[in-house]
Amino acid sequence: MNKLFFYGCLMTALLFSCKSTQPTANKASDKTVEITFLHVNDVYEISPLEGGKVGGMARVATLRKELLQKNPNTLTVLAGDFLNPALISTFKYEGKSIKGRQMVEAMNAVGFDWVGLGNHEFDLDEADLQKRIDESKFNWLASNALQNKKGVLEPFSKTVDGVKVPFPKTAILSFKNAQGKSVKMGMFSIVLPSNKKDFVYYGDFFESAKNTYDILKNECDFVVGITHINKADDAKLAEMLPDVKLLMGGHDHDNMIETVKGVVIAKADANAKTAYVHTISYNTETKTATIKSDLRKINDSIPQDSAVATVVKKWDDIMDVAIVKAGMDKNDVVAEVTEPLDGRESSMRNGHTNLGDLIAQSMTAAASKPVDCSVFNSGSVRIDDQISGKITQLDIMRILPFGGKIVEVAMKGRLLERILETGLKNKGNGGFLQWDKITHDDAKNEWFINGKLLDVNQDYYVSIPKFMMEGKETNFGYLTYQNPDVIKVTESDEKDINDIRNDVRKVLIAYMKKM
Repeated sequence: MNKLFFYGCLMTALLFSCKSTQPTANKASDKTVEITFLHVNDVYEISPLEGGKVGGMARVATLRKELLQKNPNTLTVLAGDFLNPALISTFKYEGKSIKGRQMVEAMNAVGFDWVGLGNHEFDLDEADLQKRIDESKFNWLASNALQNKKGVLEPFSKTVDGVKVPFPKTAILSFKNAQGKSVKMGMFSIVLPSNKKDFVYYGDFFESAKNTYDILKNECDFVVGITHINKADDAKLAEMLPDVKLLMGGHDHDNMIETVKGVVIAKADANAKTAYVHTISYNTETKTATIKSDLRKINDSIPQDSAVATVVKKWDDIMDVAIVKAGMDKNDVVAEVTEPLDGRESSMRNGHTNLGDLIAQSMTAAASKPVDCSVFNSGSVRIDDQISGKITQLDIMRILPFGGKIVEVAMKGRLLERILETGLKNKGNGGFLQWDKITHDDAKNEWFINGKLLDVNQDYYVSIPKFMMEGKETNFGYLTYQNPDVIKVTESDEKDINDIRNDVRKVLIAYMKKM
């Protein structure tokens, strides 16, 4: 299907609109124009998961082709979060960090039309993000996120044939049916400001959505939004803008659909385990739109598109080589769990989860001698998903892609208390701590180690990531080997391939195999 999304793009201040034409629909009546959306969100893996049973970009491509055959007025949309996190992004290829390159190549092969920014896009540094943008063949929409260039705010842009093409804040797309009846649809896209970076400016997403809608409503027949915000904020936005027809959401990882003030809000399951197919039927005489939304399971009942499967295999092979070099066996089953292990960022950076408990317990079990407690930073867990069933070494690497050494530290109680207090203050970011053998009385703000009240004058033996002991986590700059309250640090020999403390992933694997 030929699509020209950007023509006559006119930038006015920092707000501009792009218009396009679409091919004729096959099944629309003489009064109705139908538009179909294939909507996915929070996709970090290009390959099928759970032993090949669910997800996979090659299956998304097959579904897209099926929908296009039924209605050429079909748009494939990803509502943010796709450049990170992914295990393969931590490796290098052709001497360069991959950093989402595999995802852009797969999405290009699928034929995605539009994407909104997610908070994880800004995990990449500015240079790597720009490379991924320039490699993309799909269109980006950004209504409230701007690039901050040393205080100068301007839209992010993609370089096409040597020319910088700014991301639009709004888009107006034109569609026709077989009888030539046409409809104009407006779109906006917003992202929550949960990933602060110096090169990104976030405008208030409620205000930005309202401002863009106020302009679009006079230029088109109806408006839809791509949102990457919490579902509670989606509901609030729907109450603010009851004339918006559809909010295609992301950020939350479980499928949901609800109608608020007549606005349909939908989100699919993360990693393309499901996709929403939305069909908007617009009656050109009555000027009314109806929406039908179907949740489609992306599983092994859908054949894989061969061209996209070839791209996926290329990157799978690259990752396989890297995993072998890391001394891991991706297919080795380490345990089988019935209750999903919660590694979602929103859970782990704001509270304690069963996965966090499991990792901390594995650190305790791996220590060279009994420890009083174990702590680690939630930000080391990057899977941003829940996993269950047979857990393989590949899953462990997806959970903890950066690995890292675990050290044992004898420290004063006052330092341990400071560490724990800092962890609480880090709620919402990667410096929030998960732990073992520690409890906290919120009402009295008292800490208990192994059931006993923490004594600031006592010495404690603590298992902790070396990354944290080097002061590299948020607000932990004081935590170094030279801190006067550090009595002794016990480290494993990095040359000892049998010492699992050299890699927290091996620590977790060993512990889970004994479960």
